[in-house]
Amino acid sequence: MDKGTRVRIIAGRQGEGAAGTVFWTGPSRYGEGLRLGVRGDDGQTYWVDEGDVEETTAKPPPVEPGPTLQKGDRVAYDAEGRAGTGSVFWIGQSRQGPGQRLGIRDDDGGDEPVWLDARFARPVDEGAPAAAPAPVLDGDDDEEAPPDELAPQSREMPPMDDGPPADDAWLDSLAAQVDDEDAPG
Repeated sequence: MDKGTRVRIIAGRQGEGAAGTVFWTGPSRYGEGLRLGVRGDDGQTYWVDEGDVEETTAKPPPVEPGPTLQKGDRVAYDAEGRAGTGSVFWIGQSRQGPGQRLGIRDDDGGDEPVWLDARFARPVDEGAPAAAPAPVLDGDDDEEAPPDELAPQSREMPPMDDGPPADDAWLDSLAAQVDDEDAPG
């Protein structure tokens, strides 16, 4: 299975029923075949065995770019099972479609920055208590979007930093760590 292949997860411990795009492949440490990194259409990352997916011709839903932010903006975020608040310290072009990629210093401390697309963050007022962002609505639900949360931004997009180049070796090492954590115990 090649990077860029569209798949639907049909079995396994995580993501059953989710669709997404393969962004990483490597030999499985749990038997024959490949281990795959799948970037789900829901924004989650799934680590699955090749036998747990089937190819699909379904096109991904359109990606909304999210708000346009500037360095120093305060945000609430919710992505890949991690939620919180923090300050934007780095802005670049998203690799997942339109919009910005953000580096956020989490208010809860820690040395590791949070890296995510702006569509998983929303600006918060400095004095207001922060809450996790509302889920992105794809238009297929009958739910009404909260007012102002999905309103177009009036600011123009600031210049983008070039940011660090993609480092496949680093991504592979991250995937290997996740593989180690997923090992049957």
